[in-house]
Amino acid sequence: MRKIALFASISILLLSCTLSYPNDTVLTNYSSRTVTVNLYGADRITLSPGESISIETRRDMNPRDRMQSFSPDRRVHFVYTNPTLTFEFFDRDRYEVRILNLSGWAGTLSADGWMDNTPFGSQNTAQEGGWFVYTGHPRFTARAGSYYLPVLYRREANVFFITIG
Repeated sequence: MRKIALFASISILLLSCTLSYPNDTVLTNYSSRTVTVNLYGADRITLSPGESISIETRRDMNPRDRMQSFSPDRRVHFVYTNPTLTFEFFDRDRYEVRILNLSGWAGTLSADGWMDNTPFGSQNTAQEGGWFVYTGHPRFTARAGSYYLPVLYRREANVFFITIG
């Protein structure tokens, strides 16, 4: 009887230890950008494009709570896989931006952080391109100094055609 009680006590002890024993969380960066990740209870982790890292994390924590933040969050998104505690980072879809400025003012075009602030000249008659926005539903804003300029746009496939003025 004593052996059964001892065995039961050891089994319960081992089972409780297993629930909080560290578990590996795998982070993999499949994006073309360097990603910085803040995990709960861990130092800031920087992953170069194509890099993967495995770190020990507590098993008793909700896996979704492990990720506190990551950047650049508007250029990269992550996919979370629960059973294996895997975070995978991928490039967001990007759309080319072409600007036609009819206002006569030089300024900048922005999209609520979904693109870098893009300067445009005071007058151009052709669609200038080479800029990108990382969402299919941007809110474009054009400014010349402290003045807002009217912005019209349309999307065709993966290109936004912007008319300012």
